[in-house]
Amino acid sequence: MIVADDFHINNAKVVFKRDEYPLSKIRGARVKTNSLKDHVLRVVIIGLIVSSVVWMICPDSLGLLTAPVALIVGILSAMATVRKYELQIEFQHIDETGLQWVSIAKTNKLSVKELFEKQASEILRNIT
Repeated sequence: MIVADDFHINNAKVVFKRDEYPLSKIRGARVKTNSLKDHVLRVVIIGLIVSSVVWMICPDSLGLLTAPVALIVGILSAMATVRKYELQIEFQHIDETGLQWVSIAKTNKLSVKELFEKQASEILRNIT
């Protein structure tokens, strides 16, 4: 369960549990509500990634048997981690990745979504 004490914002960084994000690298914050399309896309991509890794390890005829099993395992594990609401920050990476929206917390509970909205506004207030 995510509670307000899991978040700390000081003048140098945003902290969520053990993860730290420097405020100087944060450009924005938002609460994203994932749609069915977002969930399906995530499940398919994770399933394909898992099966492609297995296919690379076992490229011969063994891959024909293990890749479909790996696809199903990847899809099931992705479905187990689906969350409706995400607190995201727009983060400026130091390498050539550039700006990217990074999820720092996820939940299915509406009460935690309200906490995310408060934290997003607090982050925006501290970066401007």
